[in-house]
Amino acid sequence: MKSALASILVLLSIAICSGQSAQQRDLAEKQLERRGEVYFSFTFSSPDQINQLTRIISIDNVNNNKVFAYANMREFYRFLEYSLDYEVLIPPSEREAVAMSDDPKQVMAWNYYPTYTAYESIMSQFVTDYPSICQLVTIGTLPSGRKLLAVKITDNPGIQENEPEFLYNATMHGDETAGYVLMLHLIDYLLQNYGTDPRITEMINSTEIYINPLANPDGTYKGGNSTVYGATRYNANNVDLNRNYPDPEDGPHPDGNPWQPETIAFMNLAGFHHFTMAANFHGGAEVFNYPWDTWPQLTADNNWWIYIAREYADTCHANSPPTYFRDLENGITNGYAWYTTSGNRQDYMNYFHNCRESIIEISAMKLLPASQLENHWNYNYRSFLNHIEQSNYGLNGLVTDSLSGEPLYARVYISGHDIDSSHVFTDPAVGDYHRHLKAGNYSVTFSSPGYFSKTIPVQIVDRQKTVLNVQLYNGRLESNFTCDSPLVPIGATVHFTDQSAGNPESWAWVFEGGIPSISSDQNPTVTYTEPGEFTVKLTVTRTGSTDSLIREAYIQVKEWHLMGNENISTCDALFFDAGGPQNNYSNDESSVITFTTAVPGNRLKATFLSFGIEASPDCANDWLKVYDGVATTDPLIGVFCGSELPPLMLSSNARGALTFEFFSNGEITGTGWQVLLECDSNVGILSADESLFSIYPNPATSGNARIISDQRIDRVRVSDIAGRILLEDYPGDFEITIDCPFSEGIYLVSVGINNKTYTRKLIIRREE
Repeated sequence: MKSALASILVLLSIAICSGQSAQQRDLAEKQLERRGEVYFSFTFSSPDQINQLTRIISIDNVNNNKVFAYANMREFYRFLEYSLDYEVLIPPSEREAVAMSDDPKQVMAWNYYPTYTAYESIMSQFVTDYPSICQLVTIGTLPSGRKLLAVKITDNPGIQENEPEFLYNATMHGDETAGYVLMLHLIDYLLQNYGTDPRITEMINSTEIYINPLANPDGTYKGGNSTVYGATRYNANNVDLNRNYPDPEDGPHPDGNPWQPETIAFMNLAGFHHFTMAANFHGGAEVFNYPWDTWPQLTADNNWWIYIAREYADTCHANSPPTYFRDLENGITNGYAWYTTSGNRQDYMNYFHNCRESIIEISAMKLLPASQLENHWNYNYRSFLNHIEQSNYGLNGLVTDSLSGEPLYARVYISGHDIDSSHVFTDPAVGDYHRHLKAGNYSVTFSSPGYFSKTIPVQIVDRQKTVLNVQLYNGRLESNFTCDSPLVPIGATVHFTDQSAGNPESWAWVFEGGIPSISSDQNPTVTYTEPGEFTVKLTVTRTGSTDSLIREAYIQVKEWHLMGNENISTCDALFFDAGGPQNNYSNDESSVITFTTAVPGNRLKATFLSFGIEASPDCANDWLKVYDGVATTDPLIGVFCGSELPPLMLSSNARGALTFEFFSNGEITGTGWQVLLECDSNVGILSADESLFSIYPNPATSGNARIISDQRIDRVRVSDIAGRILLEDYPGDFEITIDCPFSEGIYLVSVGINNKTYTRKLIIRREE
């Protein structure tokens, strides 16, 4: 009797459970039919089981042994094969009504979610209002017609610079909407505070910031463009976008689905750019999740990840209620330690693009009530800013070719430290690299295909930038040379010095107008006996390699007059070297010259040029005085020293005479000084008609100067007074801007117009 009753009870229990299971399955199938996905929970029995299930369904959260998950129809029926009890839940986006607005102003005044139309308007308006620091980027257009939009915020949005590229994006799970609105407000905050808040201004000036507020518009606006109520986690094809990326462990298609349009668009974005840090905002928890998610081993930079995760969480704690952002390890977690996932974008960006991307869950509620958006902004915006700033800290710099200065695509690897793609590469467009590290001492190796590697020790300090620019040499043969003076008097001897790279074995020189006209010496000496402008060519050779360099009109030979109390009566470009073209000055040496112009009142230029290897840096020891009249007791007109002041422009007195007195009391070990006197009659190659072309500003105090002519400019060359060519360009235009990253001093700008070369001086000063 007892046995029969027990059997009946067992059968009744089975029937009840079977009925409950059928009821849950019916709810699941209705939700799948209506939404394309089902939201449910279940309890797992072992870590191995959860590791298997994460590759079948989309696990959203794990709390103790209870799992919250999503699945499309194919995924759900595979889940049923495990015969686990489950409960179908009300989707988070259908639990309460949502305040929406089609008015961008209402949205940006808080307490409203934007309609899709309002979202596009807001993004466009940012660029309209702040065109100088903001660009609209269309990452992709979906089959629905909705767009994946981002803004780029930086001081020069049209120029790629030596700056880290930083990416924020939100709501790739369409029903996790808090990050969507907060990113719109972050864009607005950055733009409004540029130029007034020093911190924001520096952030934008030093970083290329990309912000994509809505990464899954089809999921967010599943119920139509006018509401986010009913939003889905998955996209229009019922695929979880954060399981759809190539995975370091599980291959290119870990979820078994083809790459979605959204996935392809963001993979292209990562390929086109060189993001060094990124964060992906989610909802459903309150925690900073750092890699890896796909496997248990820690990253090479685990201590750095914990450091920046704690910075984010602790800043939230200081600006929010005591219960906010406290999940797991007081607001931070290693992804795998929470629960493993495969195919998420965080691991994809870290492993395949060497970008430090994290997942940041910023609200326990997925579809946060609009009335709570502003509160969550106040909890998080300081952390948003701190995280952007971190992209400028650590080790960064430029890697360039040691000979050409061109940027290199180079690998930056930390010996004994880097594993699992934690090394970084330079951006080949600029040559800049950005390696984020916790404070400590590291040994960093820079390498590029075909170049000799360099290993350099560095010390890193938290929240500071350590700049290390590196030049790599590829061993190639490259011809280069200099001479002691490219501007000499008739009969002078010029000493040429080979500066070629790559260990040449032989040298072949060709000297136009020189004696000798050819030479095979490494460092030849050549005499010039006729006036003119002469070309020099050097060809260097080693086994299997040859390289040549031609410098046109490199040597200028003119008639010179030595200083020494002699009168000059010609109106020409005259050069004076008190010590002679081959002699050095001694201490306490002075010279005087009287210049008598042919026509009283002609204007003269006087320039005091130092072309010594080493000269006294103290202006008190070296100077030039200009007196009005023959007698040195006449009133003083001007005093200047070296390149400290611009050339003097003087008018001779009625007697047509000026006196120049040069004095040096410095220790001089170089070739000496020149005093250059020029008439305004445009005689000689070094004097150009003021109307022929203009250089401004001159003196130049910024990083560049402009050359403008009413005739086509064929060539521009900038040289220092020792004759070293610093810049050469062939614009073929009427205007050119030349970069002047040179030290203070006097430079010669040679401009080729109509097959003639004209030279004028450019003064560079650096403002305090």
